[in-house]
Amino acid sequence: MNKKLALIAMVFAVVMSAVFPLVGSGPTTAEAAPPAFTKPGFQRVWLTTDSPVDNGQVQRSYLWGPNFIDAGYERYDDAAPVGGQRRWVQYFDKTRMELNNPFGDPNSQYYVTNGLLVVELVSGRRQEGDNRFVDTNNPANNVPVAGDNIAVNANAPTYKTLRAVASYDDASVAANRQPSKIGQMVSATLTKDADGNGVVGNNPALASADTTIAYYDNTLGHNIPKVMWDYMNQTGPVFDPNARVTVNGQKVFDWLYAMGFPITDAYWTRVKVAGVEQDVLMQCFQRRCLTYTPANPAGYKVEMGNVGQHYFAWRYGGGKMPSSQPINDPILSPLKVPALSYGINAHLFYQDRDQITGWVKDLSARWVRQQITWSDIEDTTKGDDPNRYVWTELDKIVDSLYLNNIHIILSPIGTPAAYKSGGSGLPDPDKMNKFGDFMYALANRYKGKVDAYEIWNEMNLSRESGTGINVSRYVSMLSKAYNSVKAADPAAFVIFGALSPTETNDPNYAVPDTTYLQQIYAYNNGEVKKYFDVMGMHPGGQANAPQYLYPDNPGPSPAWNNSSEFYFRRIESLRKIMENSGDGAKQVWLTEFGWSSDTNPQDGYDYAKLNTEQNQADYITQAYQLAQNNYPWMGVMALWNLNFSLPSVTQPTANGKNDEKLGFAILRRDGSKRPAYFAYQALARAAK
Repeated sequence: MNKKLALIAMVFAVVMSAVFPLVGSGPTTAEAAPPAFTKPGFQRVWLTTDSPVDNGQVQRSYLWGPNFIDAGYERYDDAAPVGGQRRWVQYFDKTRMELNNPFGDPNSQYYVTNGLLVVELVSGRRQEGDNRFVDTNNPANNVPVAGDNIAVNANAPTYKTLRAVASYDDASVAANRQPSKIGQMVSATLTKDADGNGVVGNNPALASADTTIAYYDNTLGHNIPKVMWDYMNQTGPVFDPNARVTVNGQKVFDWLYAMGFPITDAYWTRVKVAGVEQDVLMQCFQRRCLTYTPANPAGYKVEMGNVGQHYFAWRYGGGKMPSSQPINDPILSPLKVPALSYGINAHLFYQDRDQITGWVKDLSARWVRQQITWSDIEDTTKGDDPNRYVWTELDKIVDSLYLNNIHIILSPIGTPAAYKSGGSGLPDPDKMNKFGDFMYALANRYKGKVDAYEIWNEMNLSRESGTGINVSRYVSMLSKAYNSVKAADPAAFVIFGALSPTETNDPNYAVPDTTYLQQIYAYNNGEVKKYFDVMGMHPGGQANAPQYLYPDNPGPSPAWNNSSEFYFRRIESLRKIMENSGDGAKQVWLTEFGWSSDTNPQDGYDYAKLNTEQNQADYITQAYQLAQNNYPWMGVMALWNLNFSLPSVTQPTANGKNDEKLGFAILRRDGSKRPAYFAYQALARAAK
């Protein structure tokens, strides 16, 4: 598994240099190309320390390594999303990068972690959660800590050998803790007996000034020699991915973050390196091992061991990660985000995506919801041809968001005409499999990039479902979508499509959202509960501040005040239906909410005249605060909307009035920022 640093297709090949150019470097050969990154956070971490090594700016050894081994999901019970039981990892030569909480702050040092791989190799216990351990009864006895592989390096100490000297659990910490030896030179040796067990010896001839103990770590009781301590605290060129420049004189890495505490003292041993037997000083930490080879050239005398390679070989043998396929362990539905999260609806199709992602990042929004039209993507004239889907523009949209650490909700609408008998609405019953096929293709293409899929939009309206609204059609559709998405990407959220708040009750026009939700939970004894992770909702608002609710406290608005459908808190009624139906464990996500302010609104949206731009800003602020303080079941709140006001998105209508979407935007027609933009920004930045 030695894939030499190739920029694989995933659009990284096209855009990586544009996103994180290597500044100030000489020509980069194919042999020195950076590895393929499966997450932007992994890329940032690797570039910081290893890009100056990779492009020859500095003579030092790699922190992460030049080679990408494999990537995918591994079980980890405490990873986000809550209930998902898995996290995304990527193996490099030196270690494994982990993304435990993709919804955390990507600028945090601990957004990307690297596991306690050495502890696992020594103990034979695989960690699958903060408190979940699987005893393999197989400490790594066939993997040398240093040097060539076991076939040609049979006498080298293995990770099992380290059990004689390592502090990897309570008993071994008590047995193997060492006193401080500061000022002494290292002459201790470690070999193994016929059973692979460690044997400690002494060879004073190997001691040198470089091996003088410089630091004693009292946590587990181990000593670190000067040559390794200097390496752990070195300064030099590092790459700043934010400024996109190389910075000199910085500490290269935080040793505790990268390595953990030492679990052994340093020991001399004889190993074969490239077939040549030589003396090597080795010391292992919780996450990494260091080697000191006096015969190596300057800059490379101290190196990180290939713990990533070693661990991967121990865990997976010669094969690939099974997580390249869906993990067999069932996901503990419902999935949840760890806390209320800020999102926004944006239109990116055929837009200046750099400008839009710039706004999103400036706002500190963590999520973007993008509606997509199924009929625009699938060419139904091609039958079952795998090439019937046209992904070109959506690829650009997904990657523009993904590469900027923005979480993505895709919301498909628009059944192709060939799959429906009416002029609009859901697929015909005998064409539901076509939607399942589309959702599998979508989720499989964007596995690990798109976080969530909202299955349709406002199905209680005939313009979205077709006339003769009924819940059975949507349950069928949702089941196809859920099973398809989970088969392709088991960690992706499936969102129940948000209903439109209304009291109109005519199946050929609209069904009240409360009625529709009650009916769908009653259908087939609540079958629908099996087919989604979170409940999408669209609250009203009209000209009412979010704290008000008809009939008990309708507020001061002179109109649109005689039905709860016009109020933000309408969602409380929907939430009550969820709870009464035994579905209260699931989160609610507001996939659209907001207030319109418009002096020339479209017919039917006259309430927008009652809202000033400042009202809009205040109501948005109050809505987020209300949810934060009173709705522990709230997950993502995606404001409607960012940029539908722009001339490139919405056009003047035939009656001379504004498109209804314009007034909800937090950007004006000329791209200037409304007060709501700054109100949202202040809230989202404070939340980070």
